[in-house]
Amino acid sequence: MSADTEDPIPYPLPANWDERGMGLVSPVAYAFIALTAAALLLLGVSCAVRGDVLWTVFWAVCFGALMAGLSVSREGPPRRSRGPALINAVALTRADREPPDSWVHFFRQNLASWGLGWALLLGGTGSGTLLVVAGMRVVERDAGGWLLLIVPLALAAAVLVLCGVIALVAAFRSASFGRIPLGISLGRAGFSRHYLDAIEVVPWEKIRAVSALAREAGSTEGPRRVRIEREGREPWDLGLDDYTAPPWVLYAALRYWQEHPERRGELSGTVAQQRLERWCAEASAAVPRRTAARS
Repeated sequence: MSADTEDPIPYPLPANWDERGMGLVSPVAYAFIALTAAALLLLGVSCAVRGDVLWTVFWAVCFGALMAGLSVSREGPPRRSRGPALINAVALTRADREPPDSWVHFFRQNLASWGLGWALLLGGTGSGTLLVVAGMRVVERDAGGWLLLIVPLALAAAVLVLCGVIALVAAFRSASFGRIPLGISLGRAGFSRHYLDAIEVVPWEKIRAVSALAREAGSTEGPRRVRIEREGREPWDLGLDDYTAPPWVLYAALRYWQEHPERRGELSGTVAQQRLERWCAEASAAVPRRTAARS
């Protein structure tokens, strides 16, 4: 394939990758859920004040479950796809060691949203507080049998709080200027995955194959993933839905430069960056065309 201005994405769109099964939650629905959650919390507080252990536990569980469910819903308008950025690799590290490539094509990952983090944190804190109050009541009444129910539920609430804190930290890292971002970078030496507290570098020579994992026939649920087979290690299934770039483009980039070592010299430069930008434009235009053709 030539590096001219007409090169299309070199691989077909994997099965069902252009569809999402879960629809967006409207602002009206969010307002209704928020009012319902507030009502559940108030009911729990009123029962806790009266000393009604059974209903305090019941409303605490209902509130925590509702907030946990809210955290996994899709919020707001569809995200606008953005292609990778050509940036200095040092900006992705703590400058404690020299990166394998000076310049890389960085695919930013939005690991979590603010809404997810706050929903988990508030749900865990609210339900956990009610459960602690209920536990204090049963201890005062010497009804220790209730603790067999309350303690596991309180631990589950603590897990929600922990997950909420982690999600908020990830959202802060994803959105804040000056913070080391999360995502995947491609360079001449290989590709790197940037986690919250670590960077994993995989040289191109260690990658045996890159393939798309299609969803089941007729299914629009589940994440879009690619399988990266690495030499001497277990296959690595990488989810692509959390990245700002179209999943199709990230899959094509990993596979293209893995299968074409003679083209890796264009990485870490403007030639590869322009190629990726053309692929992003093609992916953004191709998916609506396919959807309209089926309807």
